[in-house]
Parts: sequence; C-alpha cells; structure tokens
Amino acid sequence: MSSAALAVPFHRPAAQRAEALQSFNGRAEILWFGFEGAFEAAQAVIRPTRLPPGMLGGGGQAALNGGVIAAGFDAAVVLAGLGHYETDTVVTLNLSVQFLRLAAIKPMPVFRAWASRTTRHVAFIEGSLTAGADPFATCTAMVMPVFARPA
Repeated sequence: MSSAALAVPFHRPAAQRAEALQSFNGRAEILWFGFEGAFEAAQAVIRPTRLPPGMLGGGGQAALNGGVIAAGFDAAVVLAGLGHYETDTVVTLNLSVQFLRLAAIKPMPVFRAWASRTTRHVAFIEGSLTAGADPFATCTAMVMPVFARPA
C-alpha cells in the first residue's frame, strides 16, 4: 500500500477548501511559476501549466530544474495544509526533497502532497512528483497554520 493511501482526509469542509483553493491559485508566486492547484480526494495536486526555458535543466535534458521541483513541492505541501486548517495562511516549517531521477517533462509531471498526520499546530506532509508509476522525486515536510489574532 502506498503512503498516499494512508493520507489523512481533509478536515476543512469542501466549501471552505474551494474558497482557499481559489485564493491559493491567485497568489503571485503560484501565477509566476505557472502552477495550478487542486484538491483530489485527500491530496493536494499542483500541475505546471507552462514551462519557460528557465524552468528546465536537469543535466542538459528536457527536465524540470531542481529549484522548480522544490518550489512545486513547497506549493503542494502548503496547499495540503490549507485543506486541513481553517485559515488562509499556512507556512512551511521544513521541506526535504529527495531527487530520484531526472524529472522529464513529457508527459508533464504532477506534484502530489498529502498529510500523514495532523495536530492543531502542525501537519506532517509527504509528497511525490510523478508522470506515471515511478516518482521523479519525493518530499517530506512540516507545515503550520497561522491564525489571525483577535484585535
């Protein structure tokens, strides 16, 4: 059984997740990278919508640059956190990326992230970058919700 099969179901109601997703997809850094987020089952999904030449690298191959992979995972783990906490702000406390092989861009790879455990103050997130069965990279992360303080 894969780790994704053990994902904690989202705690945030579907209507609130939809609002959070709309806000997330409108964020400057998400637009700049050309990412588009979605919630699918108990996973946050980030799809690159465009790949300018500066996002490619990987040993001179037609593959995603390692920095873009890290940014995609950061977006995915934050979006996963937004699926669990009733706040508009989730921050990444740590992110560890394991590069397994070149991330070929045909077909376009997809970032997936899911919570393996959540508490009131932190969520433990796992993720994968795939375009089929075998991952190009995986990640582990911790994210924290930031709640507005009463005035």
